[in-house]
Amino acid sequence: MHLFEDEMINVTDIKAVIMDTVLLDKHKDSIIHYSSDIFTNELVYFISGERITTFNGAVTRDLPDTVRLLPKGRIEGDYSIELLSDCKCIYIWFEAERPVSDTIMSLKNMNKLKPLFVKIYNAWNSKAPGYYTKTMSLLYEIINAVKCHTSSYLSSESTRKLQPALDYMRESYLDPEFSYKEMCKRSGLSYDYFKELFIKIHGEPPVKYVTTLRMEKAKELILTGRYTVSDIAGMCGFDNVYYFSSVFKKSVGVSPKKYKA
Repeated sequence: MHLFEDEMINVTDIKAVIMDTVLLDKHKDSIIHYSSDIFTNELVYFISGERITTFNGAVTRDLPDTVRLLPKGRIEGDYSIELLSDCKCIYIWFEAERPVSDTIMSLKNMNKLKPLFVKIYNAWNSKAPGYYTKTMSLLYEIINAVKCHTSSYLSSESTRKLQPALDYMRESYLDPEFSYKEMCKRSGLSYDYFKELFIKIHGEPPVKYVTTLRMEKAKELILTGRYTVSDIAGMCGFDNVYYFSSVFKKSVGVSPKKYKA
């Protein structure tokens, strides 16, 4: 999964935004070891300094203007930081409805995001009326900027090959006659190669991606309070309301009726 690859990111809470400076002490061990339990998502902008982060077997070199994400969850491997110089960073700790990544992610040369990180830090720490909604708005701006940046690195040739399939998917994903075979056929690729490119761009298989789109639409319809579960199943491309309810519960975590409640 790429950094913030999921199109439907729902930030549910911002825990803290701080600016922190860690000084290198030549008389102490420069490697700091941390717990393997990451209790909330951690998004960091490196203002100055240099260090090496090891996270569950992945190693990144953190330089000025690097943006790095540590996803929430428990890891099996080591989580440590080796300081190479004094470091100054802005940290954002936040919760999201679904996982935002499955491993550490790091983007270099993101100096264009520095003003947004400074703004979010100032907004959070001002505690002025409306500071929380302002902070939330700025976090979505940062997420959007990261998504636009990462998408520019995807192969334009791969995107070109998949575009007819993506057009079909976005036009027809709610249609009961929606066909994965037709989606693949429109790209002119074998299913295995199509799936490989799709995962490269979207971070998950096409079946899961389409299911997520359908479930997001179902949640919107449920919250209107105007439709029965059977109505919503049909509107989201399901012929069988029981199968729809099963898929919804597996995807969202609760049944459609409980979600409405």
